[in-house]
Parts: sequence; structure tokens; C-alpha cells
Amino acid sequence: MPSNKFILLLLVCCSLFGCKQPKPDEHDPLYSIPDPKTLNESYVSNPDHLLSEATVADLNAKLKPLDQTGVAHIDVVFVNSIGDRVPKDVAHELFRKWKIGDQEKNNGLLILMVKDQRRAEFETGYGLEGPLPDVTCYRIQQEHIIPYAKEGDYDSAVKHGVDAVIRQLQTGEYATTSPKISEGSDAMKMDSTSGVAEPVMIAPIVEAQEFGSAETRTTSPSSGQSAGWPSIIILMIYVVAVLKISADVDSEGRLKLSSSFLWMLLLVPVGIIMLLDLYFPVSWIEFRQVMLLYVFLTVFIQVYYWMLSRKLSRSLIGSSNHDQYIKWYDTHARMEWAAMVFPLFRLYWFNYQKCLKVLRDTPLTCMSCRKVMLRLSEDQDDNFLSQGQRTEEEIDSIDYDVWECKDCKEKVILNYRNIKSKATACPKCNHNTLLYQKKVILQSATTSSEGRGYKLSVCKNCSFHLKEEFSIPRVSTSSGSSSSSSSSSSSSSSSSSGGSSGGGGAGSSW
Repeated sequence: MPSNKFILLLLVCCSLFGCKQPKPDEHDPLYSIPDPKTLNESYVSNPDHLLSEATVADLNAKLKPLDQTGVAHIDVVFVNSIGDRVPKDVAHELFRKWKIGDQEKNNGLLILMVKDQRRAEFETGYGLEGPLPDVTCYRIQQEHIIPYAKEGDYDSAVKHGVDAVIRQLQTGEYATTSPKISEGSDAMKMDSTSGVAEPVMIAPIVEAQEFGSAETRTTSPSSGQSAGWPSIIILMIYVVAVLKISADVDSEGRLKLSSSFLWMLLLVPVGIIMLLDLYFPVSWIEFRQVMLLYVFLTVFIQVYYWMLSRKLSRSLIGSSNHDQYIKWYDTHARMEWAAMVFPLFRLYWFNYQKCLKVLRDTPLTCMSCRKVMLRLSEDQDDNFLSQGQRTEEEIDSIDYDVWECKDCKEKVILNYRNIKSKATACPKCNHNTLLYQKKVILQSATTSSEGRGYKLSVCKNCSFHLKEEFSIPRVSTSSGSSSSSSSSSSSSSSSSSGGSSGGGGAGSSW
């Protein structure tokens, strides 16, 4: 397929995959609540000043070392209202938008407090679902946040809740200090012997929505969420895989697919995924995209190579075993990876390898006396190969089979090229024995002039040296500023650089 069509196809698919729904208004909490990372490396977003400055400073002092040591990145948000939005949905969307936590560890936690709905929500990253399971998040809220929030002491509610989370992450014991529990609470019981009230664990009997059920973990279509860069990257990988499988190499016998078929192959799954993402959104949206595209590729590769094998079988009727081997090998050898990636393709690959073995091992018939010829062993056939051919075998660029007729001593030499070999044809001796050795820089590039150098390749057969000259572009004057910019950005103390959440956590009302 022409390159300009491929570029157009890729741009259209990327634009479809990355298209966004209408941007919410400025009062939407996703836009009105500031990201703590934009507040001078703060970990607290307190736009309505419901928390005192002393509490904000105290929280930042506790959360910064927790982040820098890689334990967890915790963001705290306290707002008056989020309108009629569901706190769980807002917490999930803010987490995804801000990408809380380290990209590899997914160690983020968002604590959202909404005053008018009297609601506390925890949203955990994948990496914290072990040390902070949903039931533990709920207990921390019930024992350390809700009692203070009921009395309007929001500073104490947030501080005690954060302290309990930190203790849980560091020691696994969040209840090392007695939480504030009102008298007469269900969490109090009388010791029958001493008559002293003591706190007890609250049984984790709550509605499914408290623990971030599958229903609350989904993202609504009206939330303004878009597929974003992860989805575009997934699509690009899919496009490359399709083109790699179905490359147009008619001269080599590969099956050619029409442009309309390729358009359908690329746009149909993309359209299906877009509809699913729009009407059936889930928190694991990228995983679903990968699985759907994987299924499409699995079906495609099976159908494509079934069609290719039928075409080859028909076109190679009457050809010699050697010619058939070369044709099958050239059209299949680069697809060895597919047998490992697609389990259903392994059966086809096994039959293909069996076919190659039969084509190569079937004895030849002598053209002179019509007797069956015998294939010489690797040690014996070297006596009938030239020095260049023996060198090709040594570096594994070409393997030779020598067949000999025992009656008339007629010999046939067949070559089998290794498509994975990096050796190329030597301009001097014409054997596939030229190998790249090194790159030599003769003059480095500067801001005022280009550099130059050459690539050196040496023939393993005749020792011919091939020098291919190349130029080096001038050094851009903006490189210094970009490097200083990158160094300054790398000094950021925050590890919040791409964490993701599956919707884990819990919610409580006061």
C-alpha cells in the first residue's frame, strides 16, 4: 500500500481513537478543582479553604517523605460541593486525570472529602490495593474520619485519617491509637468484667458501592473521558502488526490485500471499540481495547495465512522441491514471532515447518540416470563447496545441501538462505559474507558545521573493506536549553507521573 495512504490511514485512525467528547463547563469539578501538583509540589487541594493553613502544612510535611521514599503518593482534596456529581465517580476521574502515583508502582491514593454531600471517598491505585484493600479503607474512614467529621472538626478528621493510612502502609496496623468514637456509638461495647467501654472493629457489612463495586468503578459517558495517549499507542501497535503481517510483497509470492480490505480491517475494530468505550465504559478500558484488538489480529492472521497457503499451493504446482521451499520460507520466515504471540497460530506454524522439512529431505532424482540421489553429510559436502560457500556456511548466511548420485557421480548443490542473517553480498567476491563491523566518526558535528564519518563492513571471505560515508546533522542550538529544562523538571520531588486506578477504595457518609 502506498506510503501516503498509510500515513492518511494512521492519522484518521488516531484522530478517531483520540477524539474527545464535548469539554465540560468550567464548574465541572474535573476542571474547577486544582491538581495539587500545580500548587508548588503540594499534596493537598483545598480550594474552598475548609482546612486550616496549619493542617495543610502538616499534611504536606507528612506526605512528601512518604512520596519521596516510594511508599505512596497521597493527594487530599476537600471541597464544599461537586454539584450533583457522584463523589465516587469524581474521585475516580480525578485520579485518572491527575495520574496519581508512580507509573510503574501505581502507588497512588486520592482522599476526597465533599462537605455538602457529607461524604468521604478513597480511590486507590492498583499497587495499593494489597496494603490498602477496600475493607481497610472503609474501616479507616469509619474509625478515624467520620467521628470527627460529624462534629464539624474537619482538620482532625483529615489528619487522623491520613495518619491511619500512613501507619497502615508502613506497619500494616492502622489502629495503633484510639480513634475518637462518640458515646453510645455502635462501635462501643461494655467489658462485662470491668464495665469499661472499649472500641471494637466495625464489621465490614456495607453496601457494594462502599467498596467500589464494578458499577461504581465505571466511567460515565458524560464525564468527558477520552481514550487518550494509551489508546492511541495501542492503536498504533495494532496498525503496525496488521501491516507487518500483510506487507505487499507480490514479487516474493506474498498475498496482496486490497486497500479497501485493509481499511475495513483497521476501521471496523476501531469503530467497535469506540462504541463500546462510549456506551459501555469501564475502568479497565485500555485492557479491553488490547483484548479486542488481539482477538481481531488472531482471526486475521489465521484467515490471512490460510488464504496465502492456498495461493502458494496452486502457484507452485510443478515447481521443484527446492523452489517450493524457498517460496514458502521467504513468505513465512519473518512471522516466527506470531507463533509465540498467537497460540491458535501454532498449529498452522507446526504444519508449515513440517512442510519445509519434507521439501528439503525428499531425495532428488538424478537427471542423468534417473536414479535416487543421496544427500551428503555436512563434513562430506564441504569437499564440493568453494571457499566462499564454506565461509557462508560458517557465518550461517547460507546453508548448502550437496546431493550425489552413487551410480553416475552426478552432483547437485542447493542453497538455503538464512533470512535472519545480517550478512550481505560482497561487491568483490559476490558471496553473502559482508558483515558490518563499526561506525567511525571522522569529524564531530558542531553548531556551525556538519560532521562526517563512515560505516565499515568487512567481507569474511575475501577481506574486502567497504566504507560507506555518512554525514551528521549540525547540533541544534536549542539542545542546551532543553537539557537544562529536563534537568530542572527531573528535580521535582513528586513521583506522581502516570499512576492508574482500577476503582479500588471505599466511601463513607457522615
